[in-house]
Amino acid sequence: MRHESCPPELEPLLRVLRDRGIDYIVVGSVAAAIHGAELEAGDLDIVPALDHANLLRLIKALRDLEAQPRGPFGDWTVGDDGEKKWIPRPTTEEDLAAWMPDADDLWTLDHSFLTRLGNFDVVPEIAGTYDTLQDRACTLVCEEVDVRVAHIDEILARLTVPRRKKDIPRVAKLRELQRGLGSEDSELD
Repeated sequence: MRHESCPPELEPLLRVLRDRGIDYIVVGSVAAAIHGAELEAGDLDIVPALDHANLLRLIKALRDLEAQPRGPFGDWTVGDDGEKKWIPRPTTEEDLAAWMPDADDLWTLDHSFLTRLGNFDVVPEIAGTYDTLQDRACTLVCEEVDVRVAHIDEILARLTVPRRKKDIPRVAKLRELQRGLGSEDSELD
C-alpha cells in the first residue's frame, strides 16, 4: 500500500533522524519556517552528510519511515544557463515498488518520499552539499528537537535562481528576515 502525499509531521520525523544519529542539514520551506518565515511546508527537505556510515543510517531511517519514492524517477541535467533541472522519465508503479536504497549509489537516495509521517525529501546536492552548507548552518529548535538548519543566505540562493512561482512569497519573507538580521553577514549562531 502506498502512503498518501501529506505535509510532514515534523516532530516525529526529526526524532527519527536524531535517534538514528543522522548528520544532515534542513533546507527548503521547513528551514525557512524554522528561521521565522510564516509559511506551510509541503515536505521536510534534508541534505545528508555523504559519508558511507551516515548514508547507511539514513537508509535505516527510511525503512523506519516506510519510505516510498513519490515518483516519477528522473535525472538532473544542466541547462545552457548552468542551472540544474529535473527531467522525469517514464516510471511505473512496479518501478516505484522495486526501489531499493543503496549507500553506494547516491541516486537511490536522491528522491522525494512518501512516508508514514508525511512528505520527506532527500536532496544530497541540488540545495548545496552538506560540506558546502555546514560552515554557515546553525542549530535551532524545531518542534522541541535541535536541528542544523541552512543559513538564510543559502536558502535564498537556491530559491532565487531559477525562480519558481511558488517561491516568490518565500523569497519575500526570507528577504524580510534577512534584512532584520542586519548587514553583518546575517549570521545566526
